[in-house]
Amino acid sequence: MRKNLLRKIMVSVLAAAAFSGAAQMSSCAAADDNYTKIGNGNAANGKINIIEGKYLEIQGYSYAGKPSVAEYTGAQVYIGGSVEVKKVFGAFSNDYTKNVFNNEVIIDGNAKILGNNGYGVVYGAGAEMMPSNGKNIPERYNNTVTIKGNVEVVDGDVYGALGNAHNNTVNIEGNAKINGDIYGGSSYYAKDNYAIKENTVNISGGSVTGDIVGGITCGGVPINMGSSAGGSKGDVIGNIVNISGGYITGRVIGGLATKDDQITDNKVVLRETGNVANAALYGSNFAINDSNIRNNTLLIDGWSGAALGAYNFSGIDMQNIAWQNGGTVLSLTGSADDLKASLANTQIKLNSVNFNGGKKLQAGESMTLVTSSSGANLGITQDNVKVSDKFVAGVGVAGSGEAIIESGKVAYKITEVTVNKQVNLVAENRAVAAAFVNQGSDLISDGLLSLTADAHYGVKTFAAVYGNRSKYDVNSDLKINGWSGLFGVGASKKLKSGDLSWGVFFENGSGNYRTFNSFNDDFFRGDGSLVYNGGGAMLRYKQENGVYTEGSLRAGMLKSEMKNALRDGVGNSYGYKTDTAYYGAHVGLGRIYNLSGSSELDIYGKYFHTYNASDSFTVADDKFSFDSVTSDRLQIGARLTANKQGRWTAYYGLAWEYEFNGDADMRVQNLSAPTQSLQGSTYIGEIGVRYAASKESPWSLDAKVRGYAGEREGFSGNVQVTYNF
Repeated sequence: MRKNLLRKIMVSVLAAAAFSGAAQMSSCAAADDNYTKIGNGNAANGKINIIEGKYLEIQGYSYAGKPSVAEYTGAQVYIGGSVEVKKVFGAFSNDYTKNVFNNEVIIDGNAKILGNNGYGVVYGAGAEMMPSNGKNIPERYNNTVTIKGNVEVVDGDVYGALGNAHNNTVNIEGNAKINGDIYGGSSYYAKDNYAIKENTVNISGGSVTGDIVGGITCGGVPINMGSSAGGSKGDVIGNIVNISGGYITGRVIGGLATKDDQITDNKVVLRETGNVANAALYGSNFAINDSNIRNNTLLIDGWSGAALGAYNFSGIDMQNIAWQNGGTVLSLTGSADDLKASLANTQIKLNSVNFNGGKKLQAGESMTLVTSSSGANLGITQDNVKVSDKFVAGVGVAGSGEAIIESGKVAYKITEVTVNKQVNLVAENRAVAAAFVNQGSDLISDGLLSLTADAHYGVKTFAAVYGNRSKYDVNSDLKINGWSGLFGVGASKKLKSGDLSWGVFFENGSGNYRTFNSFNDDFFRGDGSLVYNGGGAMLRYKQENGVYTEGSLRAGMLKSEMKNALRDGVGNSYGYKTDTAYYGAHVGLGRIYNLSGSSELDIYGKYFHTYNASDSFTVADDKFSFDSVTSDRLQIGARLTANKQGRWTAYYGLAWEYEFNGDADMRVQNLSAPTQSLQGSTYIGEIGVRYAASKESPWSLDAKVRGYAGEREGFSGNVQVTYNF
């Protein structure tokens, strides 16, 4: 829509003034071809819901004449169905002293907004012309217009707010068709000092055939870029146009004002599927200077595609690039004459190079960041390209690269690809999860000892609770606090040559731990949790000469969850979940020596085998793959029992344990992370007491504490209760 903005706004305002007096009535007689005017007059918090009919104007809130309320706020206008309307206001006021804020217009369904000769037809907040004394300038803020569904604006413009506009929003969604311009916030011709700040236009669907402007103080500024006719003085600061969908065939402009105004910090953002192939992109309507026209940027966030041109931007920032070897992020398709030197004063910024995850990157690959399809020299030189020599992709991949500038085209070439160091923590967590499951094997072995500790035969039920606080010496020491339980039924039987004991059981364990990680010099804490559930069977045979053998089988599922474990290049936090099967077995051989009538010495050796199945999951589109983890532990120890004939028995033990395997291998996007291993020696000391069942009481109790040093450090406590039938 290439009309003089002064003429457009003036006509729009004068038309609004003409009907504002009539708008005080809640409904009026037919005015034009059976179209009706509706307004709530001076009532506060007007709410209008219309789903059928034809209307000349709809005003959720209006004032024209003598002031009657303090502020104009809270109106809600909903238009749906197949309604036809010629003009819509969330609120309208020509009161020179009152603010207009928090009003909302929603247009949905198959509604049609009829044309107004190319001038304004939808306003979140409208306003009459203001006095020129520079005083009592009311604000229009936090007003919202949402147009969605299959709505069609036939020939007219859409405003978040008209006046001294701050923080207003226009949303275009669904299949809406807008045949006109869109302004997040706009002033009009007057000599007051307006500031159009932080208004937003969001385009996520539909189509727009006119211009889209974040903020504008028109003051006689023609729509032609780069010229000014003077008029109202007003700064345009911090306005945003977000395009994440839809089809745009006009121009997209961050901020418009007179040449002497501040036009700063306005932004055009391209995301997702926004189509601007037939649109030109502008930071402002004037070329960049160092005083009042600056910091107007184009942000490309995970988007790629074409535009007719990019003009008057201080910088083009790119992040979350969907890497495609040989592909292009931004292709400018205008003529060579139009595009010549158009980016000569624009910084191409990739100070922190972030690519989307999920790509298999290789050294030598390259991707064009900005180019001209007509071969125009865009004026880009090494001086205005700021590219980091390091990049990250998703959460799991990092590397190095360099900018390549050829004939005004900018490309990025990968020189090295590595694993992002922050993912080492994930492999460490995997190793610790395997170690936590290993602890259940210790509880099973202890359970067998408790079942056979007294001379009672027959059926028994048992329950054991095991708590521990441990640190494992992987690449980054991790401390885990956990509880495990063993619940089952078994029996002991007297045979000719010894005692046979067996049991079947259900096991459960839960643990938690904290992690500390860093990424891009940002340190952050994560929280992890582990839960396993399973079951199995155990057996022990003790001969009359004190020699015994034992064994167990177990299987179950291990669930692991981490929160805030990883970050991507723009600071988003990620966690993950895994769910894997585990299988375990152990065998043991020992002999009990009677030292005297009241004490004995148990010398034993045990071998524990645990297998944790492989798994894979995705974080930020990066695929993580865990290899299986196999643990093989040998434990050799001795236990001295005193007062073995009494109801209360004390015992003391020392053991040495060696982990032969325990390697946790992981790949991210087929890149191998450093192996985390549990391999090494652990030294164990224990002290415990046992209460034996008797004819008077079928209950027995075994309680112990252990300390660990070496590969595993920490302590644990274990209590088992057995009931003899």
